[in-house]
Amino acid sequence: MDAKEHSLVSELHGRINARSFHERDILALLILLRQHAPDGSAVRELSDFVAHREKDRGSLKKYVQHVVAYGEAMQTGKAARVEIDVVFSAADFADSLNTVLRKFALGALEREVTDDVLACVMSLLQDVRLFHQGAEIGRLGLSRVQNDLWLAGAVQMPGPKLVNVVFPTLIVSNRYCSSGDVGRGGVFSGLVEARCTKGKLRLYVGGKAVP
Repeated sequence: MDAKEHSLVSELHGRINARSFHERDILALLILLRQHAPDGSAVRELSDFVAHREKDRGSLKKYVQHVVAYGEAMQTGKAARVEIDVVFSAADFADSLNTVLRKFALGALEREVTDDVLACVMSLLQDVRLFHQGAEIGRLGLSRVQNDLWLAGAVQMPGPKLVNVVFPTLIVSNRYCSSGDVGRGGVFSGLVEARCTKGKLRLYVGGKAVP
């Protein structure tokens, strides 16, 4: 890494630690950390997702394949035999992020902070299109499900009968809204924007904070 690159990452690290940042700062951080993260790691994969929003390779591709397999199994009544897990857990992301930051000689971020960073990543990935065999089959969306925030893939499966499949790609504990501007299934009424000010990350829809 060069001196300017280190300076930029260090400045962003300081903003995050001070709990005063915007999701655009997380976008910049991911872009800067991308080439320093090992292939297949959470930081590398998620920075790839941000950089290439129409994603059809890597961990997201495997996730889509599992969702497709589940949808196909639903047609035959064998869906219970198919397991689907999140692409990366919040703990995976925290470990990956702090591992890359160590390369910059920067201190580890506390878990509550890495969860906030992950929530921003999830916000950034809203409306990413999901592809299977070259065709768009669904999109990613942000929703509140019980005590968690989900970045979920909504996939429509063709077949003898139309099947809609919704599964989380990323999950983080919800400390950001209680009831909020959400509709059926906990889906937010519009695109969410994440900002951290005065030590607290909040979600905004249409410029208004979600309660």
